[in-house]
Formats: sequence, C-alpha cells, structure tokens
Amino acid sequence: MKMRGFFFLLPVLGFCQILTVSEITHRGNTLTKDYIITREIQHPLDAPLDSSLAEEDLYRLLNLGIFAEVKWRAIPLENMTVRLEYEIIENNKFFGGRFIGGPSPAYDEETGWSYGAGGGFKNFRGRNERIGGGFAFGGRNTFGISYFNPWITGDHVSLNVSLAKLDFHHPYLPYDVKIKSIEMNVGRFFGYERKMSIGFELEDMDFVSDSIILNYQYLAPQGYFHYDTRDLYANPTKGILIKQAFFGRINLKGEIKNNYVWLQSFSVYKRLSKLDNAKPWIFAVGIKTQSNFGDKDQNFLAAMGEAGSVRGWRYPRHSNYNDPAQIYRFGFHNLKSTVELRKVVVPRFPLQDLYEFGITVGAFIDWGVTSQTDFSDMFGMRPVIGTGVTVQLQMPFVSVLRLEYGYGFYDGNQIDSAFHLAIGHQI
Repeated sequence: MKMRGFFFLLPVLGFCQILTVSEITHRGNTLTKDYIITREIQHPLDAPLDSSLAEEDLYRLLNLGIFAEVKWRAIPLENMTVRLEYEIIENNKFFGGRFIGGPSPAYDEETGWSYGAGGGFKNFRGRNERIGGGFAFGGRNTFGISYFNPWITGDHVSLNVSLAKLDFHHPYLPYDVKIKSIEMNVGRFFGYERKMSIGFELEDMDFVSDSIILNYQYLAPQGYFHYDTRDLYANPTKGILIKQAFFGRINLKGEIKNNYVWLQSFSVYKRLSKLDNAKPWIFAVGIKTQSNFGDKDQNFLAAMGEAGSVRGWRYPRHSNYNDPAQIYRFGFHNLKSTVELRKVVVPRFPLQDLYEFGITVGAFIDWGVTSQTDFSDMFGMRPVIGTGVTVQLQMPFVSVLRLEYGYGFYDGNQIDSAFHLAIGHQI
C-alpha cells in the first residue's frame, strides 16, 4: 500500500513542478513603454502559478485605460516550469488610437449642447500620460487644457493639472456665470487598494445679471481618499469602493465666510452568475452623502434630480427653482442611494483588435433627499425617487458611456421622466 501511494504521488509532484513560474514576460505593446506594464505585474517569480494573482495583474493593466484587451497564459518550458505571459492588444494608430479630436458637439444636462473643437492624447509618449484641450460655444462657452500622469514618480505618485475658462447661463438661477480657474492635484497609492489625492483650485467667478455683478475669488483646497477593491473599473463584478472627499472655498477677498463640503460614498458590487459565465448578472448598490459647513450662499445651491443624483428627472430650470412646491429639489446637504441590476450582453472585446468595446444593460432605482437647513432634517423628508433602464457602453477614451431613460416620482406621484446621456458610472 505504501508503494502504491508513493507511485500515485509522483505525477502529482511532477504537475506541481510544472506550475512553478520561472519567467514572466509580456508581448504585443508597440507604443507603451515596457516599464508601464511590468510595474503593474505583481505575480512573483519562482513561485507556484496563482491564477487569481494573474487575474489581478490583468485587471490592473486593463484599469490603466490604455489597452483594448489583455490576456494571460502559462506556457510550459523544457525545465518543467512555466512562463507566465501577458498578451497586450493596444491601438497604436495616431488618429483614433493615441489621439482623438476635431470639430465635435458636446452635451451635458446642465447647459445642453455646445459645439467646438478639441482633442486629447491617451497614452502620450507611451507613458500613460494624458493631455487634452479644446474650446466650445453654445450652451457652455469653454476653453481648457489639462495634463494627467497617474505615476509620475515614486510609488504611484500622480500629477493632475488643468487650466480652464468658461461661461454659461445658469440653468435655474438668473445669472450668466463666468469662471476662470487653475487646478493642481498630487496623488499617491498606498498599495493597490488605498488611494489619496490632495490639491487646490484657484477660482475667479462672476455671477452676472442685468443689474448686478457678484464676484467671488477663492482658494479651493480639495482632496480624497479611496479604498477600492473592484476588479474591473469600467464594469466591476465584485468588490467595494469607499470614498471620502472634501473641497472648500476660502474667500481671498475676506468679504464673506468660508465654506467646506464633505463627501462620502460606499458602494458594493456582487457577481450573481458563475465565474465561467461571460455574460454575468451583477448587483450594485451604493449610498452617498454631502455635508455642507460654513457660509451657505444661495448661488451655490445644488440640485437633486438629474443624471448624477436621482435619474428620471430633467435637470431643473428657472421654473422649477421659482416654484415653491419644488423646494425639495434644491439644497446644500444631500443623501442619496442607488440600486442597479446589470446584465452583460456583450462582454468586453477588442473591436477590430483596436478598440475596447462592451455592452451592459440594467435597471435602476434611485432615491434622494436634500436640505437647505440642517443635515438631520433630511431624515424626516419625503424622498425624490427615480427608476428606469440603463445601457452602459465600454468605449475608448471614456470608460463608460451611459444612455438611460427613467421616471421620477415624489410623494407617491409620477412628476417627471427624462433621457440621460452621461459619462461614468452612477455608482
């Protein structure tokens, strides 16, 4: 019996020997510098092959946002070990790959359609740098330039700088708003799950009407801390995301009091299908709060009910703001939550081996309250509710493009309905 057990163990031991990783390589990148890839690969050498670690490396590479696809495989070698190889698919074309730009329309719910020209470099110099700039006229008259490097030095030390000038007609206040700003933020990773950033913005802002000009000059300190265990940022199937953020307005003219805002959010993502299902069901739930401290200027009143808060509501206009019955849509503090049931219908794939693309559909329920007085007052308020359907497209240059339609409810009645076009996940 002992000899039979010994002979049974021999192939098992040999199989374990084959699974030892003696080499780690990558191939397929023709633009991206090698060190951009290798610094994201954490699977150890001379250790047993761990598919979960290889998958984490794959997600980190995809989360850079510069590759159409990443795959990994273990290749047996003659010395009974394996080579762990990561295959990179990237678009190295100039137009449509590294650079996108030209005359184009732009849309946001707050100001509507604008028309102009602009462009952006993704993965500039093959170092994952991003440079953008452009101008627009129409709903929002804008000129701006920006630079972002997610790992400029040290261990994931990032730099983000932008300069902007814009003016637009306020959607619900009786002003034209003119803003000039310069912003700089420095961030750092602490491991791959903890991320923080600190920075400031200098703002010169005018609220202009026929009879008055209100000028604000601010130093706006800002920062955030994220705890993030999501797998794929563009369409997470597991993990949690906790955010703590703040920004302030320190008045440089000394004429009014300062103001500070504290933002919190907590989101959970759960895969409901088996791991081998390429088109899984995904459950996502999140809650967000905004607390406002210091001077509460009515010109900085926030709105409830739009693509970024409670969907199914059109962005409020002058008629909504001037209606005393709709005061529930405007406040300084807010509390909101979202539940989404998502279904991947087209798994992410490299379209023409150049462009990342995928389609996820889903249904959502949003809930929110806002207050102009105290934060605690919100717990006794009737909520603004929205429910509808969402189509989420994974695309190059924008992680997610959302097309959504929903219905808005308040106090048991349907009040509104709206189509939303937005970038980025709601949660």
